[in-house]
Amino acid sequence: MGGRRQMSLRVLTDTAEIDAIAEDWRALETACSDRLTYFQTHDWCRSWIGTFCQDGGPRPHIRTIWKDERLVAVWPLMIVDGAGIRRLETLGEPHTQYCNLLLADGERAAEAVSLLLGSGFGDGCDVAVLRPVPSTSPLAPSVAHLPPIAGYSNESSMLDLSRFESSEAYWAGLGKLQKRNRNRRRNQLARLGELSFSVVWPDDAEFPELVDTAVAMKRRWLLETKRLSAGFAMNGYEDFLNGLGGDREALSGACVSVLRAGERIVAVEIGFIHHRHYYAYIGGFDWALKELSPGKVQMEMTVGWLIDNGVEAYDLLPNPAEYKASWSNESVAMAGHALPLTWKGRFYAGSWLPTLRPALKRLWARVPAMAQAALGFGRGALCLLLYV
Repeated sequence: MGGRRQMSLRVLTDTAEIDAIAEDWRALETACSDRLTYFQTHDWCRSWIGTFCQDGGPRPHIRTIWKDERLVAVWPLMIVDGAGIRRLETLGEPHTQYCNLLLADGERAAEAVSLLLGSGFGDGCDVAVLRPVPSTSPLAPSVAHLPPIAGYSNESSMLDLSRFESSEAYWAGLGKLQKRNRNRRRNQLARLGELSFSVVWPDDAEFPELVDTAVAMKRRWLLETKRLSAGFAMNGYEDFLNGLGGDREALSGACVSVLRAGERIVAVEIGFIHHRHYYAYIGGFDWALKELSPGKVQMEMTVGWLIDNGVEAYDLLPNPAEYKASWSNESVAMAGHALPLTWKGRFYAGSWLPTLRPALKRLWARVPAMAQAALGFGRGALCLLLYV
């Protein structure tokens, strides 16, 4: 008599083990309908590991669940050493936007997550940091008992595109003031040249240059607005993004939205599509044209293209902002947990993460622009310190 197949845990820590299950991993992506799992796909994780998990860097810690020889769950984590503290955290941090796992539809989430949080979880680490965990994730109920990050509050803003039959229907549903403002922006920008919009995929020759342009535009925005970003301070970021795959026919993976005025690129957005869910990952615009709001015009055109191509959500990702609220019609709550495992972990979870790190970011924002320029040589080091 055949009994119920038992789940078993396997932890993968090197690229050979990860490559060996590539096809199983991709099959699981199809078997898991959770839309907030792009950052757990093999393409994203393997590309990130290949770029950033070099000697002295983070070490992969991929927790997997199997039923006999069938892969039913993948939770991509990594071990990071920094400032004398060893952390277990989401693979791809700070670039990965959601702490989630791939779980095959129909599998028992509680049993799978119990195994994932079981044997060897956090061994040798000072603290386990899990953020941001979507409230819709199968992880959410099982990690709810873990200590929350003090003061952590987060959510993702999303525009539900399934409500609109076409881009024309979306436009028709806007208020009079919205229409007037959007027409004004288009008309002002069109004085520089005829506006044209396109979506470019990784197999297009111009894709690498457009990725580099988007990152350069975003870095300029960070500099001008006196913001710090650990992700943009990491060497090889453009190479990593250029290594991501995308499929025009399947409408899946990485793509770039481009807005031009004449021959001039005025705004670019790097995004990802997964299960008809679009992630607005990096948006950049020509800083010299900031008064004309080219980024907003590009967003509007991207939304229209997505609707007309059957994509059902425009995801502005975590960290609420006023502009995100104006572009969204729903949100998903996010939780953050920090489980201390040693005395150093208790300091990290109780003092550094909720208090000292945010204070350091606020202090930098108050430093006058001229002083920031003078201290520019230390900007990258400060960004990486804030990654700790």
